[in-house]
Amino acid sequence: MYRERQLITVTDLDSWNELVTITEEVNELCASKGWTRGMLLTRTVGRFNELCLERDYPDLETMVRERKEMDAEPALAPYAKRLDALRTEDTGYSELWEEALSVPL
Repeated sequence: MYRERQLITVTDLDSWNELVTITEEVNELCASKGWTRGMLLTRTVGRFNELCLERDYPDLETMVRERKEMDAEPALAPYAKRLDALRTEDTGYSELWEEALSVPL
């Protein structure tokens, strides 16, 4: 299993709410295409205005395929511009985690 995390810090509560709306809209498109939907999270304690979009994939191949399909999807282009308007100067970052398995000794 692979977990992708994309973290973004927004400027204010209006931007926060807009990011929630964007996530809901993109998730609708993802569902219609059979792609993995994301879950928007925030820290219970920690940095303010930071949100994390998490997606879980069964394997790396599925993630790569879906990302290529998403990159080629013209309906997603307007969301990139909307997201850019919400960010702070911190550009955010992404992480990719994989399931930890036993290591033979």
